[in-house]
Amino acid sequence: MTSQSYHRYFTYALVAFILSFVLQGSAKWTNNLYYAFVALPGLVALIRCRGAGLFSQPIAIGWLVLLAWCLVPAAREEGTQFYKHILYTGLFVFIVASLPERDFFYRGGVARALFWLIALYTYACAAYAYLSGHIPFGSRVDILPARMENVIYTSIWLMCALGLALPTWTRERRYVEMALAGLLAFVAVAFVLQTRTGIVGGLFIVGLWSLYSIYRYPRIASAIVTVLVLGTGVALWAMWNEPWLTSLIGRGDSYRMDLFRIMTGEWAHCGWALGCGVNFHTTQTLPGGIPIPHPHNIFVAFGLYTGGVSLLIFLPLMIATLWQAWRQRDPWGLYLAGALLMLNFDGSKLVGNPDELWVLVLLPAAVILGGALHQRIKALPAPR
Repeated sequence: MTSQSYHRYFTYALVAFILSFVLQGSAKWTNNLYYAFVALPGLVALIRCRGAGLFSQPIAIGWLVLLAWCLVPAAREEGTQFYKHILYTGLFVFIVASLPERDFFYRGGVARALFWLIALYTYACAAYAYLSGHIPFGSRVDILPARMENVIYTSIWLMCALGLALPTWTRERRYVEMALAGLLAFVAVAFVLQTRTGIVGGLFIVGLWSLYSIYRYPRIASAIVTVLVLGTGVALWAMWNEPWLTSLIGRGDSYRMDLFRIMTGEWAHCGWALGCGVNFHTTQTLPGGIPIPHPHNIFVAFGLYTGGVSLLIFLPLMIATLWQAWRQRDPWGLYLAGALLMLNFDGSKLVGNPDELWVLVLLPAAVILGGALHQRIKALPAPR
């Protein structure tokens, strides 16, 4: 297989893997697709390419350090399952960073297609739920049929994809499409999925992009942002007493403060450095006897499952990745920043089998790492 052929192969394989989250409903199917068509061929390719130059990048070394530390909690558990999770997670990061076609994830059409794919998935599922009578119109669509079934993660992905596409729409002056996408995204998270995490993340992403746009284009961007703020205010005023909005506001913090208190308490009880182990499940419950499946916070999850040391590695790694994205003006940095903010309210374990956090955190972090690698390759002097 030629170099160009295997780059094309891994591009198609990763696209199929990402599409599996919205096109089919079996976690096993997604996992097997990854293991057979991405991980195993990717391991062979990385060995043949001697790491494809990845490990000249400090961020790649950071990932190796994080994964190496995860061997410590793995050694404390019975069996070899978590060792496989470490391998699969690391392979995904390094394959995405080095093996697809270099510019694929930076194409404007790819960013726009990702947003419209997730939006279509959300609205198609909602339309079926409303028209079939399973859910009354105006009530929350609380579960979706495909692998991306969690509505909170779906809302996070939708808003991250919006952030990824904003630079393309702006650069290509697709202002009507951008306005329509923004409207549909906020209607989806506020009315259809009714997730406050998605609303907060969307405001963060749009706010950051607005500030950057005002910095670059003061007069035009300031006028557009003013219209958006006034329009949002009028819309809220007009809908303030609608039942769905009252319900959305009335859910309070959904026990997030109780979750944080309970799970950090469990972490402290087990030991700050090593945590409670990757298979830990708390026996405590929320008010009303509601069980707690996971910490609902990606940062607490790191400390709870793999120890505070892993969190102290992960945080600088994410900061370095975001800084690299800012230096390169990489739109995937906005995607990653939005995901990390929203997963502060709803995230769980990152190192594991392929799941929603892979497309929310690992994918953008790996693409940014790949962008840094390709910039370095471009900067090397041509051979004489």
